[in-house]
Amino acid sequence: MKRILGIGLFCLCAAISWAGNYGILVNGTTYFAGELTGEFEGFTQYLAHVQVANGDQLKLYDAENQAAWVVNLNTYSVAGFTRDGDHYNATVSGCYDFYIKLKYEQDELYIGAGSNCGEGINIQDIYMGAVPHQCEAVLMQAFYNESYSSTAPGVSEYGDTKWTTLTPQAAELGAYFDYIWLPPSANGDGMGYHPKQYSNQNSNWGTRAELEALISALHANNCKVVADIVINHCTGWTSWCDFPTMDFGEYGVFNPDASYICQDDEVNAPWNQPTEENPGSGACWGTATGSYDDGENWDGARDWSHDNVYVQQMFIAYLKWMRNVMHYDGFRYDKGDGFNNWHHWHYNSESRPEIAFMECYKGTDDIWSRVQGANYDLMALDFDLKWHVFNSIAGWDYSRGRGDCIMSRGNGRHSVTFIESHDWFLRPDNENEFGGRGNSMTPALKARLLQANALLLSMPGVPCVFYPHWYKYKADLKPMILARKWAGVHSESTVENEYATTTGYQATVVGKHGWLILCLGDRANGQGFGPDYTLAASNYSTQEGHNESYEIWVNSSAERPTDIEEVNGEWQKAKGEKFIENGHLYIRCGEQVYDVMGQLINK
Repeated sequence: MKRILGIGLFCLCAAISWAGNYGILVNGTTYFAGELTGEFEGFTQYLAHVQVANGDQLKLYDAENQAAWVVNLNTYSVAGFTRDGDHYNATVSGCYDFYIKLKYEQDELYIGAGSNCGEGINIQDIYMGAVPHQCEAVLMQAFYNESYSSTAPGVSEYGDTKWTTLTPQAAELGAYFDYIWLPPSANGDGMGYHPKQYSNQNSNWGTRAELEALISALHANNCKVVADIVINHCTGWTSWCDFPTMDFGEYGVFNPDASYICQDDEVNAPWNQPTEENPGSGACWGTATGSYDDGENWDGARDWSHDNVYVQQMFIAYLKWMRNVMHYDGFRYDKGDGFNNWHHWHYNSESRPEIAFMECYKGTDDIWSRVQGANYDLMALDFDLKWHVFNSIAGWDYSRGRGDCIMSRGNGRHSVTFIESHDWFLRPDNENEFGGRGNSMTPALKARLLQANALLLSMPGVPCVFYPHWYKYKADLKPMILARKWAGVHSESTVENEYATTTGYQATVVGKHGWLILCLGDRANGQGFGPDYTLAASNYSTQEGHNESYEIWVNSSAERPTDIEEVNGEWQKAKGEKFIENGHLYIRCGEQVYDVMGQLINK
């Protein structure tokens, strides 16, 4: 008899989901699945101490669907197994660890010597991918347009977001948010969206030392950090295409020149040919010799030629350096349609961010095709949700429901939902802001803005709260965030019993721990849903004959997850960390330590 001990890893401490029954099928008759195995982040599973005899035939087994299949061993495999048709043959008896990774059509099986037969698999060395499975995280965009400047519009009301301003907020941010998205930190123009020197982390937001202090403070408060990555384009150091040295230490030193730039970049355009009257691009004209741009050109700066192997090497070095030296945890890719999305997959595979999403000013069909082009290893800001649903709420219209977006199509795992961002907020030249042209934070729109945030924080996808909204209305947003976490709403939650009219919206969202019911407009009438549901967040308002109210209900029987704790009478996210001791995985939440089954133990 062979014995398998199943161990599930998870993102938030002690928040386990036992949704799948995957195991190893041995000799066509014996499999190990059921209660000791589980589906967790990235459709992956760790099976420890599997005793295998010489000659045993192994396949992966899905107990729920009664299906068996074989996948390719990857570089973590060890000697002792050979592929024979549709199964593996064990050639050496012994104790082995198996790590199953189910991901679309790229299923993988890692095999290593078991911990009591050898060193075993180092779980931390196995890349889970940049798209978390059933992700319960809440994200914040911790900046807005020109918020590094004390004279920028809005700063007098919402404060600046320099590194030194955010650092004292780390404890409060960490109590409610799992990821903080920071602006571009590389040296460059203005907000950093025209970078100059990637290895220089002194910017308008602050010095490198101040940035490192902020990242350390957030990490100390159980909050991870997303870097804004601008690698579609750059600007020259003193002219159109003179570039400084990019020194990423052990990851490489690069001296890019015009051969790194797309040959169809405007630097080579006929109208930029220098003349005595019009110097144009000067000596740079005609020197860009990279491949043709394999995405959409950005005419405000030079576009990197990502088909160039040296460009790829430079950005792999940069992203590894950002992960391992600057200690960023994830990436937000600016101008995500600026180059072929295959490169996103390539860069993620090499640098291993915990989460990665892109900006792409396109409709849902186009965005989804680009996610597919990135081998599904990429999330995206869900623009159709912002453009249609949230802006409709600003006009007292709830009939769109969730609209037609990545999240509503059942692809919430790849959706980063958001209401507002730096690209519109307080910019008089753009009408795509919630409420229009800098008006989203006026007293008249407050109730509707809170309704939009209630929808954002109740729905699937990974919600991204906007810093000015948090700054001004955090007392209203905190209970929304905690209601989401209490119910265990995650990126792939299902939405049931939707009701959408011009005057109101209602839906039930299925979480890991319970059910959440969202009511907007005239559906938020205070009647409730019986004794089994608790009103977790609400606001009641009417204006010009319109009901601007919202309610968020959570079924009272839902057990509060162990990653939520009460501090000074307020529920908030607990500080948690994973650690391995004597070959066992543990999770520390505050002063408490849990085993991988979520059981409290004494440590």
